[in-house]
Amino acid sequence: MKLLFVTNGLHQKTGTYTVLKNICPKLLQNHEVTILTNQGDIDVECTKLIQLNAKSFPFPQYFYESKLKNLVKSGFMDNYDIIHSFEYPLFATDYLTIKKKLFSPPLIISPHGSIHQFGSFPFNVMKKIHNKVMFNFFDNVSMLLAATKAEKVHLVKLGFSENKIKVLSLGFGLPTINRSPSKHHKVLFLGRLAVTKNIDLLVEAVFLCKQKDFELIIAGPDFGMLKKLKELVIKFGIEERVIFKGRVSESEKLQLLSEATIFVHPSLEDIFSLSLIEAVGVGIPSVAFGIEANPEIFENNSGLIVQGYDAKSLAHSIDFLLTNEEERNKISKNAIISINQKYNWNNTVAKLEEYYQEAKKTHNH
Repeated sequence: MKLLFVTNGLHQKTGTYTVLKNICPKLLQNHEVTILTNQGDIDVECTKLIQLNAKSFPFPQYFYESKLKNLVKSGFMDNYDIIHSFEYPLFATDYLTIKKKLFSPPLIISPHGSIHQFGSFPFNVMKKIHNKVMFNFFDNVSMLLAATKAEKVHLVKLGFSENKIKVLSLGFGLPTINRSPSKHHKVLFLGRLAVTKNIDLLVEAVFLCKQKDFELIIAGPDFGMLKKLKELVIKFGIEERVIFKGRVSESEKLQLLSEATIFVHPSLEDIFSLSLIEAVGVGIPSVAFGIEANPEIFENNSGLIVQGYDAKSLAHSIDFLLTNEEERNKISKNAIISINQKYNWNNTVAKLEEYYQEAKKTHNH
């Protein structure tokens, strides 16, 4: 099949980048894969890469692309068997959904949790207005791919037809690493420094922890929260115990993972965290709130769910793991076995190919 992947922000190397980086080489064994995205340094393997000029308008990450309209009207989309758009809301996803009648291939959307999530004012109001308008066009979408069972539940509650929603579990793709946790305990957060990650809760939890003999390592690119986090660190007087690493390379990430005593995923909004999957998959005892897919990831005692949804509860869980080596070792062993069985990129691609065939068959009828 000829596949067209439509997305933006790949140059930022966050969630969708990780997905395409892992599935594209496998899909290329049997299919042609074209990626349509914005400009930037992109190293995802594909048959053809098409990059359009984009503007962050009317709000960050929306990536308005005027030339996409010309491509759709020219019949370009009809060169493909499947149009698969990643992320929402995104100008490309919106435009393709609204203008679906101008091209024949089925349109599939992977929202990655972004349909039901709402940020702070004024973006939450804009999002609700946006969703209300776009919902009128969702009959044009052949299939929605939820990353987890929890996301599927959200989509059904929002009114999407259940028979159009499929669950596509993502994979775990890090190499085996030799873990050598530092004698001086290190608590690691790895991901975008964004509002939805709730890293401010983690910083407060570190201040509240009874254990003081550990470092908090915060690694990842700034998505608007770095200044606030640094101010919080100063406010709580824990400057000497918190290290900001900024964006890290793949080798630096592996080094941080190998040295971490525990990994903390403090988000109260993420539908599915690839960073958490990676940490659990390499055997780092991990802590997360009991929301969205986290309980699915932590099945078989492969992680610790926080009993509560605040900084105090998070601090209690961090203290528990830091002072309980036996529990850390038990979680680590369970995690490596569980994640590698449940989250496998080969399985992801095999299931995705099934969905493509189903969408194509259903659409033709």
